[in-house]
Amino acid sequence: MYRTDNTNSRLAKNGFNHLFILGYENVNHNGILGVQGSFMFGTLKTKGNSINIINDYSGSFALKYLKKINKTEKTNLSLYLGGNINFRGDIWFPQGSELRYGWDINLAKGFSSSLRYRIHSKLRFQYDVDVSLIGVLWCSHNNGQQLITEEIQLENGILASAFQTPRFSHVFNTLYFDNSLKLLYTLSKQTTLYFNFGLSYINIKKPLVKKGYEFDNYVGITLNL
Repeated sequence: MYRTDNTNSRLAKNGFNHLFILGYENVNHNGILGVQGSFMFGTLKTKGNSINIINDYSGSFALKYLKKINKTEKTNLSLYLGGNINFRGDIWFPQGSELRYGWDINLAKGFSSSLRYRIHSKLRFQYDVDVSLIGVLWCSHNNGQQLITEEIQLENGILASAFQTPRFSHVFNTLYFDNSLKLLYTLSKQTTLYFNFGLSYINIKKPLVKKGYEFDNYVGITLNL
C-alpha cells in the first residue's frame, strides 16, 4: 500500500505500508450483507528529509447492506445499492521524541454500491464504492502539539487524548471516498483467488487540514462456506 498526504503540518507525507483485511459476505437473490475489518502499519516520511519519520497505524471496521437493483437472473451484470456503518482510525507516532503525533478517527454512516460482472464461469470483475456521509470525527489539535492535549495524554493516556473533542462530520468537512476494483478467479467450488486495486481519497478540513490518497494492491483468497 502506498499513501500520500498533503497537510499543513510537519507530519510525514508518504510511504509504503502493510495492509491486512478480513471479511465476511453473504450474497443472495435480494442483496448483500457484508462485514469487514482491516489493519495497516508501516512508516511515513517526507521526501528529502531522513529525520522526519513516523510510525503509521490504522484500522477500520465496516458493516454494510446492499440491495440488488436488477432482479434478472439471465444477465451477467449485477448492480447493488445500499448503505454502511463504518469506524476507522489513523494514528501517527514519531520514532523520536519530536511532537509530530496526530490522528483522525471517524464513526459514520455512508453510501455503498457494488457493480459485479461475470466475464465467464471462472472469472469475475467487481467494482465497489463507499462514501462516508455523516458521523462523528475525533481529530488532533494542531497535530497533538497543544498543551491541553499533552496534559490529557499524561494524565489519562493516549485514548483519552484521541477522543477528547468530538466533531460533527459530513461530506463537506470530512470526506472519505473509497474505490475498490477486484478481479476474481474461481479455483474450485469452495475457493476463489482475487487481486484487488484500491484507491481511497480523504479530505479533512480545519482545525487539522489533511488530504491525500491511498493506493492499495493486494491478493486474497475467498472461502465459500
